[in-house]
Amino acid sequence: MHAKAVRFVLSLAAVLVMAASLGFARSWFGKSSTKTYSVSLDIAAKLSNGTELQAGNYTVKIPENTQTPDVEFYSGGKLVAKAAAKVVTQSLKNGNTALEISTQGTTPIVTAVDPAGMAEKVVFSGAGS
Repeated sequence: MHAKAVRFVLSLAAVLVMAASLGFARSWFGKSSTKTYSVSLDIAAKLSNGTELQAGNYTVKIPENTQTPDVEFYSGGKLVAKAAAKVVTQSLKNGNTALEISTQGTTPIVTAVDPAGMAEKVVFSGAGS
């Protein structure tokens, strides 16, 4: 009876190690480390680093697992802008992906991205963060 219990415990331990290894492999190899969002700008606006985004549709790529991502803006599949940011936790999840825009004088400035489904916003460095 004692030998049976030992075999059972060893078998259970082996299964747990295999399951943990598979979970690690899936998170390491099977998961993208960047989230992608679609946004539209009705007017031209600048990022905090001075890069100007023309009015239009953009794909925004935000790296995961970092509190200080470099956010990339793509138009027509081409990288058109990149800006440093920081992740700020919010109390509620964002319903839709949106850009936060303020003005500096008469110049519209993109200050943050609110990614859909996330209880975070990504605030651009130098934008009142």
